[in-house]
Amino acid sequence: MTRSIMWQYIEEEPTYLLNILNNPENKEVIQKIKDFDTIYICAHGSSYNAATSVASFISDMAHVRVYVYTPSNFKHNAKSINYENKNKTLVIGISETGTSRGVLEVLEQMKDKGFTLLTLTNVKDSPMDTLGDYTLYYHCDEEDSNAKTKGYSCTLLLLMLIGIYSGYFKGFVSNEEVKKYFEELKNEIKNLESLMDSFVSWLKDASYGKDMKDIYVIGDGMQFGSCLEGQLKLMETMCMPTMFNDILEFSHGMHRSLNTSSHVLLLDDGTEKELMYKTYQYLKSKQIPVLLITNQSYAYDDYIYPVDLYHVDHSIFSIIYLIQIISVFVPELHGLDPNRDANNDYTDFVNTRV
Repeated sequence: MTRSIMWQYIEEEPTYLLNILNNPENKEVIQKIKDFDTIYICAHGSSYNAATSVASFISDMAHVRVYVYTPSNFKHNAKSINYENKNKTLVIGISETGTSRGVLEVLEQMKDKGFTLLTLTNVKDSPMDTLGDYTLYYHCDEEDSNAKTKGYSCTLLLLMLIGIYSGYFKGFVSNEEVKKYFEELKNEIKNLESLMDSFVSWLKDASYGKDMKDIYVIGDGMQFGSCLEGQLKLMETMCMPTMFNDILEFSHGMHRSLNTSSHVLLLDDGTEKELMYKTYQYLKSKQIPVLLITNQSYAYDDYIYPVDLYHVDHSIFSIIYLIQIISVFVPELHGLDPNRDANNDYTDFVNTRV
């Protein structure tokens, strides 16, 4: 089968991530929004998952309160924003295409109420771009795929820059710390290419996913957002049932649905290392197919795949990169295009984009 276009997008990620990291325009935009002490983020799908991953990072770096909502949840349940100081509250809307109807509706409402808007998008002069008071751009070229890969990683990095630079301008992050964070991020991004080569070889040798009918993605810490994205990405490309959960919640019912035909993907960044490894051992003892992706050190065992430990982001770019690779590899192992038509007309039928 001809290699799908998604491989191209995954291979392009390191280049675009480095471009974002080195783009001085991002620093200039963030300097203009540095004085806000509360941030509400509104996004759909992968953009929501990225925001969930990085919200606590932004809080730690910039000493701000950060809340993340889907558009529907924002409209109906984000009542606390009505009691915020509008001069100190920033609303961030995220849409790679700049056309997500739900996000645009929320932003229009917030703009009418007098809140300042920052938008993240890949398309200049899109409805999202036009609506924002300030905009950060992905600059990652078009991504003609249902399952976004490079756009997702670019969203992660743009949100991380908001945290780092806001913290720097407020005096909470030193110049030396900024340099250290950037150096570590650059090293991780530069190593993605070699990580891809080694992981694809491992997947081929293991014929990983050849009997896969469903998959559970379990995360912890910063990787909770990654397990949301993993569940979505694998569902989009494999078109099979998928589930996600936090490792601490896994024992509260979800574990009862497992059997020897289930597949489990554990994402371990050390936040709950002991519980992650015990879960891995338990699943192995029950002959339940499990893959543990980790930046922690363990005695070698089958189906534990290591990534390098990067402290600044808990190796989030490396871990999500492997998920993206799995999401392409497994469908193609079955002779399927990961971007094939699968009820694609639904989004047009319900008008999810303007």
